[in-house]
Amino acid sequence: MAKGGAFRGLGVAVGLVVAFGSAARIAAVVAAVLVGAVAAPATSAGAPVVVPLFVERGPHGDPRLGIDVAIGERTARVLLDTGSAGLRVLASRAGAAARRTGRAAAGGYGSGLALHGEEATTPLAIGAARGDAVPIELVDSFDCLPEQPNCPAANGGTPEMFGVLFPGILGVSAVDPPGGRCCANPLPALAGGVGQSYVVHANFANPALILNPDAATTGRFTMVDAARGTSPHGCIRITGAEPNEVCGEVLFDTGTPPCVVTTTGIGHEGAFPPRTPVTITLGAWSHTFEVGPGTPLRLNVRRGTTNRIVVGLAMLQDFDVYYDLAGSRIGLSQR
Repeated sequence: MAKGGAFRGLGVAVGLVVAFGSAARIAAVVAAVLVGAVAAPATSAGAPVVVPLFVERGPHGDPRLGIDVAIGERTARVLLDTGSAGLRVLASRAGAAARRTGRAAAGGYGSGLALHGEEATTPLAIGAARGDAVPIELVDSFDCLPEQPNCPAANGGTPEMFGVLFPGILGVSAVDPPGGRCCANPLPALAGGVGQSYVVHANFANPALILNPDAATTGRFTMVDAARGTSPHGCIRITGAEPNEVCGEVLFDTGTPPCVVTTTGIGHEGAFPPRTPVTITLGAWSHTFEVGPGTPLRLNVRRGTTNRIVVGLAMLQDFDVYYDLAGSRIGLSQR
């Protein structure tokens, strides 16, 4: 969910080692988590925590990834978004355990949606992981940014991510808002440090968030340096397009369905030919996709003030992303 304003956002979501090469094994792990979710004990720092994700579809049919979070005594299924930071939820869905701090919290998403609310602290549970006094935003109202009056909240509309499909967004980006603004990625605040590293397995067949993955899992990943608070840099090469290569900040964004390339050069006009090869490269890692008619992948190239590559949920079906916050690294691994 690539966003603007104070935080990034949507442009348009148990102690077991998981080997992602086996879809059946992942499904079995997720099933085991679901069976034990009600009475799951608090985890230790040494054990991976597998949290199941859920494929939900909104009014327009686009798939989204939901995750269940317990905010005090209430559980809500919110969008899992690697393109933004912070848990932001409708105040009506948070419950009494969320204590308002009196500090205003506001920001804007790339869709033009603006949130208005207040920072709060709450006990938070994500799967078997727990945290106390975790900062979140209670959303009291929303409207459109002045420069984008036709956002999802225009004319009194209810946004898909704050009322239609989900009551909020769990942003787990490695890039937190500047200047201590609300709200940071809550995963590092979970007990035992289990949220300092995590793998996002976005594949719709068996999606999962793996907190505190062990070496047997992370050893499959090609690592790329990404200084804390920044996104890694990489390039995308598009066969037959002009420009055919764009390099800049790369954001892996489960909250955005397509791949969006912003370039200071001339944006691509019109549709891509059937099965146009597109290669994304970060450090020693690269992967080639096909876009255009005959494929499920959408690629939008547009002109802007900076080069930026947003890799959306459709492309994330092909590979997993590993976030090592303590090590200021990101890892990538084809399935």
